[in-house]
Amino acid sequence: MANRTDVAEPVALITGGSAGLGLAIAKHFSTSGYRVLLVGRKLELLESAKAKLSTACQSSVQAYACDVTEPAQVEELFEFVKSEFKQLDVLVNCVGESDRGLIEDLAPDRLQKLIEVNLLSALLCTQKAIHLLEESQGVVLNIGSLASKVGARFIGGYAIAKHALAGLTQQMRLELKDRGVHVGLLSPGPIQRHDAGSRYSDQIDKELPDQAKQPGGGTRVGGLSPEYVASVAFGMVQKRQPDRVLPSYLRLLIGVGHLSPRLGDWLLMKFTSTKT
Repeated sequence: MANRTDVAEPVALITGGSAGLGLAIAKHFSTSGYRVLLVGRKLELLESAKAKLSTACQSSVQAYACDVTEPAQVEELFEFVKSEFKQLDVLVNCVGESDRGLIEDLAPDRLQKLIEVNLLSALLCTQKAIHLLEESQGVVLNIGSLASKVGARFIGGYAIAKHALAGLTQQMRLELKDRGVHVGLLSPGPIQRHDAGSRYSDQIDKELPDQAKQPGGGTRVGGLSPEYVASVAFGMVQKRQPDRVLPSYLRLLIGVGHLSPRLGDWLLMKFTSTKT
């Protein structure tokens, strides 16, 4: 981040900031001296999250209800940022939605919804943030997934949308580099949550194996704590890192898969359960 001693504390906008990983990231920024703007669709959840952060943190925390897949609402969001904060130093695009199912059963409207949530939201917010971030020489961090790097079984349209987010991130990083804006991608594996293993029960077809209900579609990777992923996200912003995969050792396996697709497919099969 640029040294800007002539301005107020830096500002971080976190989409999907009312719960889960987004809230953990917001807490990390808030406890590190950032003024934080939590963005989500449901005002009551945002207000609850704001209360939690305000109790634990010294820095200012504000909440703004917005559907970041709607261009008009995103326009209003960034007008609020300009009027309320006068600056923006970090944008974390953390909104996302995962999926379960077979590709042969993937409906066009379902894929469109996944693309809107996982991709369009990041595009719209980044487009409106560019000029503010150019002034601050700031950072955009997109939260992807292992599905941004590999296409595992039984995860429906999720990998399609997250692969597109990875492409968008690199394109933006190259285009905005000369303007002083850095764009990074964090691709974590399954993140610990209270409903892991059951959250897809209503979505799973009877013909799919039980592993489809599991985090990552049955991947043999232990769940990451939201606090750990949030600390990595914060470090990526501070160091202006372009790309991280969690757990880190999977980057080597992903690289091997790119060099040898057959070997990559074999590794993916080995890293996902085959039990039904």
